[in-house]
Amino acid sequence: MATARAVNDKRRQVFKHALEKPYTTVWPSSSGETQTEILTDLCTALQPLSSYFAHTRRLSKAHRRTLRRTAKNNTNSPPTDPAQPSDTELKGKKLLDFVCIGINSTTRALERQAQRNAQHADDLALVVVCKGDVEPQLVAHFPGLVHAARTAKPDKREDMVRLVGVGVGAEQQLAQAVGQNRVSVVGIRAGHVELDAVVEKARAGCAVPSVPWIGMDRSGPVFYPVCVRELHTSAPIISKKQATAKASVKVPVHVPTKDGKRKLTSATTQPGKKAK
Repeated sequence: MATARAVNDKRRQVFKHALEKPYTTVWPSSSGETQTEILTDLCTALQPLSSYFAHTRRLSKAHRRTLRRTAKNNTNSPPTDPAQPSDTELKGKKLLDFVCIGINSTTRALERQAQRNAQHADDLALVVVCKGDVEPQLVAHFPGLVHAARTAKPDKREDMVRLVGVGVGAEQQLAQAVGQNRVSVVGIRAGHVELDAVVEKARAGCAVPSVPWIGMDRSGPVFYPVCVRELHTSAPIISKKQATAKASVKVPVHVPTKDGKRKLTSATTQPGKKAK
């Protein structure tokens, strides 16, 4: 007699077919060496942000302590003079004008950039995505969005915005450089000396993001070959008797007794059938 475990281990191979959509977005290609150099230079350039964010956290804690002290003593004590920021902290504050940190803020900046037909000081020149450390669906929109931002300009120059997807471990390196818990995406604007060097390295070693079905010539029909994906998986082998027993449900019913009273019990029923 076969054991329950042996029965559960019996599986059959299942083939599932799905049509591949033609509108796919491909990330721009770049060598691993280029990605490492860009990530290293970017972390070095963003180091002053760590000091600035630490300074703002100290000011916030001091402000909260003052508010608690004032509420406890029920007096309006004058606020204490905050410590003056150092040169590194001031440098980090100025650096914020050239940096977008986070998925949402970078996405909004690219959306505004894609709606403008002329060059603007707020335009991003480089977007670095920690593609190996985040879920693909969270950053899958960046290739199409960067391409839309690039093609929105009438000249469509080759020095437009670039997109770089870096591998595993980049998120932790950027977070340490910036002084935050997580940094998945960083957008860079032109105009800063150290950041401009990173942008030029990306333009020299990374391909231009291209999504052919955005901004293409629609004067005539475009045909794509049919692509069918075949997924190989497995499913447990369940007999008809096991499937029937698994689908049965116990429901409470009231059964009359000899003395005229009703007794609550349970009965087994199948989906779509009434309990007996």
